[in-house]
Amino acid sequence: MPASVRIFMVGWVASSIASTAAAAPNEKPETPTVPAEVEETRPKAPSSAPVDSSDDTHPVEFSGVVQEGGVVAATAAPAPPCLELAQRDFALVATEGSYSGFGLGFRAGGPRIGFDGSFAFMPLLVTFAANPDSAPDFEILTSFQANATVFFGLYQTDTRTDLGIAVGYKYNTLLKHGVNVAFYLKKELGKHWALMGFAGPSIFPDAEDQIRERTGWENGSVASGLAWHQAGLGLSLAFFP
Repeated sequence: MPASVRIFMVGWVASSIASTAAAAPNEKPETPTVPAEVEETRPKAPSSAPVDSSDDTHPVEFSGVVQEGGVVAATAAPAPPCLELAQRDFALVATEGSYSGFGLGFRAGGPRIGFDGSFAFMPLLVTFAANPDSAPDFEILTSFQANATVFFGLYQTDTRTDLGIAVGYKYNTLLKHGVNVAFYLKKELGKHWALMGFAGPSIFPDAEDQIRERTGWENGSVASGLAWHQAGLGLSLAFFP
């Protein structure tokens, strides 16, 4: 091969190598392809799209309930308001029944310990039998009665209801002096009203003698011999101004 040709070929080869070396830094490496299985396991960035409120996976909010950790807990119902009462130191009282008669009076003291005083009309149903085999005669006698009673509360079933005992003195224009003891039930009806019910005996030691003197009955039996015992049931309605 002539020398001129060899020189040309050497120069061409050197030129090709130089151009290849100059172009290599500008080439970008090929991005590796990630398999689809690996791509699916990658965490995805949260979406900024609005949440569909119709989606059943989201808890529904209701008024009056508190949602805690996905569990809906109902809030406690509000307690009923307490009964507002007026003063309970003094009251005007109306009585009815055989315990204190039918009249008016007053109450002083406190809600569970106090004093009742009243003056009332008291009709009395009495019987008389001339002998044990005869039918008894019935007669209604009229009288008036003054009542003085002290009551003590013993047990409260709730804020409106009280159970207790009452003891007192009575003066009857026919039966004369007497004493009483009774159980009572008191119920608060409202801000200004309270109702008391009494059940118990009243003892008048001179009752039979006084009845015989009034009626003129002699011998025989007056009230089956129990004139001294006047069983009593009555109500007392109090108004607290």
